[in-house]
Amino acid sequence: MSTPAPFGFATAAIHHGYAPQDHEGALTPPLHLTSTFAFESAEDGAARFSGEAPGHVYSRISNPTVDLLERRIAHLEGAE
Repeated sequence: MSTPAPFGFATAAIHHGYAPQDHEGALTPPLHLTSTFAFESAEDGAARFSGEAPGHVYSRISNPTVDLLERRIAHLEGAE
């Protein structure tokens, strides 16, 4: 079996890093317009704020929509 060719630039620019099955099957990534995010507990919130646990806390710091854009640009530029 041959390995599939990597996506071209334009295809990677609009598809890299997004899995529709993880978002109710939506083909277009959702826009997260919230400024703050909920936590399971105060301890979970503290761990996220301190960087000990993954997750978003405040949109000026991180946001799922911005995170996807950052990962796509990094992929296109061959960066981490």
